[in-house]
Amino acid sequence: MACLPSDCLYNVFSFLQNDKVALRASILVNRQWCEYAIKHLWKEPFRLVLALKENVDYNVRDRAKTGMLIEMLIISLINNENRSKNNILQTSRKLTLIPIPIFNYVAFIRKIDLQDLGLAMIEWYEYICSKKSDRQTESIKVRNAIFGTLLQRRVTRSATTKPYIEDKCFIKEITAKICKLLMIQISRLDSISIESASGSPRVKLSEILEAHFEESSQFFEITNDYMGIISYPGANNCLSHIVDFSWRDLCPRAIQFVRDLPLVAKNLKRIVLDIRSRTFAEESTLAMAALYTLIEAQNALREFELYNFCINGPDLINVLKQQKDTLNRLVFKNLNVTKLDYISEIGCLVNLEELEILGGNLESKESWPICITNFQNLKFYHVDNIFPSSIKTMSNLIDRTLCSTLGSFKYIQRKKYCLQSTTSILETVSQYCTNLRNFECDAEIGSTDQLMSILTSSPFLETIIIRNKRIPSNLDDLLRHVKLTKLRYVELEGPWKFSPKALNVFLRRSKPPLYTFVLINSKCFEDDHLEVLLKRLSGTLYKVVLSGMYKRLSLDLRKRTRQVVDDFYYKTMDVV
Repeated sequence: MACLPSDCLYNVFSFLQNDKVALRASILVNRQWCEYAIKHLWKEPFRLVLALKENVDYNVRDRAKTGMLIEMLIISLINNENRSKNNILQTSRKLTLIPIPIFNYVAFIRKIDLQDLGLAMIEWYEYICSKKSDRQTESIKVRNAIFGTLLQRRVTRSATTKPYIEDKCFIKEITAKICKLLMIQISRLDSISIESASGSPRVKLSEILEAHFEESSQFFEITNDYMGIISYPGANNCLSHIVDFSWRDLCPRAIQFVRDLPLVAKNLKRIVLDIRSRTFAEESTLAMAALYTLIEAQNALREFELYNFCINGPDLINVLKQQKDTLNRLVFKNLNVTKLDYISEIGCLVNLEELEILGGNLESKESWPICITNFQNLKFYHVDNIFPSSIKTMSNLIDRTLCSTLGSFKYIQRKKYCLQSTTSILETVSQYCTNLRNFECDAEIGSTDQLMSILTSSPFLETIIIRNKRIPSNLDDLLRHVKLTKLRYVELEGPWKFSPKALNVFLRRSKPPLYTFVLINSKCFEDDHLEVLLKRLSGTLYKVVLSGMYKRLSLDLRKRTRQVVDDFYYKTMDVV
């Protein structure tokens, strides 16, 4: 491994950037591995440590880890500041107590969440106030030297931190100083976000962290102060390179932060906004006004995601149209649209490569005028339970050369199924999307004719997922006529019917490298079907999932299936 080029190692570690256990273990291998692991650990240090905040088992030991990380960050900030000012002689008494870090950790930081930063500072404060920390005499002396250096106060060698802890303004003053040093010393931030864990229904906080999210807590005071980082010296240089901005907490100071952000950040590539239901209408209006200003100021916006919002005017689409030359990914989730005219202009975003519409209510019985054929460069299309479910296709206006780039198609209408819309959109896909690689359809298919058209017109399909929970359909004719030589993954859910002979014909003609076969709630699958799978796929089958079967398979066949899968797995391991 020591002979690997540095570029190669960097790519290897990029796959481990979210795995803190593996990164920490890599530190102990050798100096080169240590350097790459440290770079990834410190790209987003507060999020990596405080990922534990989504764990109800977060305890005092986890708090100590956070406290030590923040202390190392502060030490790095102090060393950088004194090195840049060249005032070591003036502060030598303080600095003799402060260790010199092995790396310049601050230089590795590329992502900051203002909520995580504030929460980490509070956890550090609670850590230094803990009884366990108060018993470590040498650590307390170092800590007092750190406080004195940052706050320019007289340093005491006493073995206690009480003079600082009893100062009510201490935590606010020290955190403000740290934030200012971060803005000065971080040469470039790639991502900044405002995401509150307290507002997410998916996160169950531990008792330790719940106290920080009370409105009267110091956490709110600190994070409110951090919302004003744009006014700090060095913020223009630090924030001007940001390409990713995520906003999921609409507090008043956050809205002001977004208003000020266009003054320094004009090269954002991705913007995410999540307006939760607990937000007041007035706050939502102010937030969207700030968002429009932010979008208008960008030079080349590429991705935009909007969640849990009510579109009651054409302003949003009009602003996005200004970015139509560069915008290639659009995600809407749980949106309510009061009038279809407000979103009909989405079709003007002709350079979209990914379009996702997940849930939401259009509050209209008219068909939604958004069709895959509006976008010449579309590669990924995903519709999930929108209402109403009808989508206008306008097939008479379509050039057959369009949609040739579409590689992934997902159409899910489990709750709000419309046969006419499903038939219409599947016919469009079969006619104008001939290069599909992934096909997923959760809607009930009234006839297998549309399904056969898609599978025959897309011979390069690699993944097929079809769910049909109520209408039994026979696939024998389809299996006899379809040939898919690239097929790798198949998942069928519901009362699909097919005979062993038809399955054998399909596998014999296609000879697909099928490694995963999933069958859920099937009424027709028997021993003969499984015999065909084992015979035709013994060299490629890696995973077989049979769930909710109406007919019990024989024990011998199940053992053989496990043996076939294991043989393939161990042969693959031997090759590797």
